Order: sequence, then C-alpha cells, then structure tokens
Amino acid sequence: MNLPGHSSLPAGSPAQARTASDPVARAVFSARPHPLTPAPAKRTPILIFGVPRSGTTLLRTLLNGHPHIACGPEAPWLGNHTPHNVMALYDSLTAGEFAFSPNFRVPPERVLARVRELVDGLFTDFADRQGKTRWAHKTPDDCLFAPFFTRLFPDARFLHLVRHPLDVAASTTHLPPHRRGVSPWHEQNLVLEPGCAVPNTPFNAVLRWRRWNDRLSAELAGFACHRLVYGDLVRRPREVMAAVCAFLEEPFSPAMLQYSSANPILPRWEWGSADVRQADGITTSRLGRWKSEFTADEIRLLFSLSGPFGDPSNPAAFAPAAELTDGAQNADPAAAGLMEGLNGFARTFGLHEARGPAETGAAAWLWFGGLSSLDWPRTRILHWGAGLSPWPWLLAALGARVTLVDSDPQWIPAWQSLRDRLRAAVDWQIAPAETLPLPDAGFDAATCFSLAERGSDPGRAVAELLRVLKPGAPLFAATAIGETGDRPAAADPRRRALPPAAFGQALAQPSAAAGGLRPPWNTAGGIAGPPHPMAGAAVLIKRR
Repeated sequence: MNLPGHSSLPAGSPAQARTASDPVARAVFSARPHPLTPAPAKRTPILIFGVPRSGTTLLRTLLNGHPHIACGPEAPWLGNHTPHNVMALYDSLTAGEFAFSPNFRVPPERVLARVRELVDGLFTDFADRQGKTRWAHKTPDDCLFAPFFTRLFPDARFLHLVRHPLDVAASTTHLPPHRRGVSPWHEQNLVLEPGCAVPNTPFNAVLRWRRWNDRLSAELAGFACHRLVYGDLVRRPREVMAAVCAFLEEPFSPAMLQYSSANPILPRWEWGSADVRQADGITTSRLGRWKSEFTADEIRLLFSLSGPFGDPSNPAAFAPAAELTDGAQNADPAAAGLMEGLNGFARTFGLHEARGPAETGAAAWLWFGGLSSLDWPRTRILHWGAGLSPWPWLLAALGARVTLVDSDPQWIPAWQSLRDRLRAAVDWQIAPAETLPLPDAGFDAATCFSLAERGSDPGRAVAELLRVLKPGAPLFAATAIGETGDRPAAADPRRRALPPAAFGQALAQPSAAAGGLRPPWNTAGGIAGPPHPMAGAAVLIKRR
C-alpha cells in the first residue's frame, strides 16, 4: 500500500536511512514531496488521525506533556459519532428546507467560520485552563470524516499515525484484562463506515486498517500533514517526537517523554486510556505481537488483505498462470480463513455465501494467485455476473472502483443500498449474458467467477472481456462444476456445468466473436490441470 504525503525527515538522516528496512515506514515515507509550504504554525490546531489501536492515545498523551500543547481525551461530539454533534449541527444549519443558510441567505462558508470559532473557542478554553497556548485533538473514528475537519481547519497541522496492520488486528481483537468491559460494544464490533458495523475479527480489522489508511492518505494530500510510524515512536521516542515538534514549529521538550508527570486526562471509557494507565510509560512490549498471536496461515491471509508495501501496479507482480484448481486449496487453512472472513462479510451485508469446495477452492486460488496483490485504490475493476456475490463489494471496501454487470435488474435495489452503506465507488450496467456495454480498454482488471453462465458461447464472453481490459491488465476467471455440496446445476438453470476442456477452450482458443483470433493472453499453451477438477480457475494477463 502506498501512503503518499509529506515526510519531514531530512535527507540522509539516520531516521530516513532506517526506513529502508521497515516496510511500514517505506509505505509512509517513500511518497512524493508535500506540495504545500505550510504557514507559520503558532496557535494553529493540531489534529491527530489514525486507525483505532494505532497508538493515537499514546501520541496525544506525549503531546499533552509539551509545555505549550494541551491535548485532552477523545471528543466523539465533534464528528458525527453521536446523535448530537458539531458536524450534524453544521449540516442542519446549511442544508434542508428549514436550514439557516438558505432561509437567512447566509452562505455556508460563513456558517462554517462560526462553527470554527465555536470549536476553536472550546479547545482554546481547555488549553488556557492548562496554562498552555495551543490545542490538539484526536478521536480515531474522525478518520471517517476527514474532509469535514480539513474544511473546518484547513490551516491545521495534521498528524497521521500508522501502525503495523497485524499489530492493529491483534490489539483490536485480542483483549487484555485491563481493557475488558471498558467498551462492550467495541469488543464485539468494528465501525467500518458511519452507521455500518462489522464483527470484530482480525479479517475485518485489517480490512478497516487498509481502507481507512488509504482514504486518509488521499484526503490529507495537499494539507500540512506529517506521517509517523508507531514502531518508530516507541523505539526512538526522542528522535520521532523531535521531528514532530519541528513539523509543529515547537521546541522539543524532554518533558513529553515523561508524560505521566503531566497528569493527563485518561477517561475510564477510552480503550486507549486503559492502555496508557497500564503501561505508565513508553514501551516496546506490544511491537510485533502478531508474530506470536496469529498462526502462520492467519498471517498469510491477513497480509494478503493488508496489501504489499510497495507499488503492485506493474503486471510483473503477478505470476502469469493459466491453471485449473482441483479444490485442494480447501485443505489450506489460509484458504479456509479467507472463506470464513468472506462469508462473515457476506452475512453482514446480506450477500451470498460461498458454498462447497468448488466455489471456495477456485475463489481462494484466485485470491492468493494475484487478486490480493492489486493496488485497489488505483484500480478500476469489472465484475461480470455480479448478482449478490460478496467479492465485488469486498474489493470496493478495499478501495477499488468497481463496475458490476449482470443480466438481471432485480439486484439493483440491493446494490444501491450496499453502495450507500459502504460509501463505495460502485456503478453497474444491466446487459445480456454475452455482452458488455462498456468502452474498449477501460479497466485495470476484471473478475468473472461464473464463466459458465455467460450465455451459449463462453468464448464470445472472453472476447468481450479482452476488449474492455487495458493492455497488461489481468483477468481472474473461474467456473464451478455442480457437485454435492454446491447448488446443483439442475436446481439453478443459470449454473450450468462447464467441463474443464470447455473452460480451457473458452480462455485459450479462437472465438468466432473475436474474428478467429487467438486471445492475446501472456501464456503460450492451453489450460492444464487434473483430469477431473472440481473447479476451473485462471489468472491471465492481456498482452500489451
């Protein structure tokens, strides 16, 4: 995952050199130079952003130890987290039939300025009572509303804290005794989007980590933003906090590192406050906890969700393949974990669950065979034969721009509801089974997990997929053969069995619809596999 943005580490510094061996640090600090020359920072607000369980409470406590900076507890009443909040107040004043702006003819920008004065006044009063001249704020779920905060305080200094994704997953799902009972709801649930909760599982925790960090990187671009890594913060607190102070244009104060002497406010209802009280100081004891708390198969699955920490957009990142899976992947615990996570996601949103080894084996093979390696926030993907499959929605939740194509319009109300709940970049087209009403070379990738359902000529369907893919773009294709444990073909006429030979021919042989030309996949031979596979699956890349 790339996290583009500003790095205030000076060139050639020891801290910069160390990032070369730290994949999370590379993700944070290997980005483009920040385009903005910040204005003087005195008295400007400091806003901390980070996915829950990333160490934002530690960071705000360290900042609060500075003689100039006051950073209190979380403020869920500021963003739209509670029924009565400042963000909702602004919305109610500027939009709607009875709103202030349209009826009193006061532009929303003026209302925003008054709201800014309100919030700044409240936090300034807090800072004054602490004998300090500047305020900072952090509430992790504010990540959901970053555009509101950048509009409210465009001149603020933003701190984006990133922690290793698997450490975040472990901290979110594996509760120590001192955090149990602090927030029973959060022990069972994760907020993925406003009003949209998913079960608290490692799968969903990493999904949220990637989704929120990718989004924050995009939404904070162009603002004065400094990104830091939790591991660096606890291993080298003086060096990292000195860099933070330089970014904030404040002198470094050693008192920040002895934050307990500053008597920070640590409410009983905050998970993070429970951790800070328990540790009573900076500790490295929670670094790398994922290595002992997850199995090797869980680690493989979770890393496939968190994404590579480089640029996977080059098709060379794939191992070009044209194969048939025989369902043996179902014996792989990582594949089983993928299906468990995917089906949990499906149950949450009323989508179809994968059934039987044919579906689960093919899907898992495609995921670990390259689908998980895509750079989702920069990928436009076509999913043909959408129905209520959870796959396109999982990919959208990871940040992809998804176009659904199906021949049945009955799914549209469900798609509209899901798009709103997930705030996903998803659109759709209704079209006959063998036709794609889409322009040429418009997609970075395509998935078709039901090639057998694409009409009487699967070869024509493959030709259509080739047409809409960009050169160098991958196709992830599969077809399941009806068997015991799956929905039998006789029970669902749309689910026709496509024998292995026909699947291979559709992918690799000439098609009348393609003018008799061999599909330009980057594989020289046909489809190879066991004589009686339960599911066919192929990863192919369109030649440039």
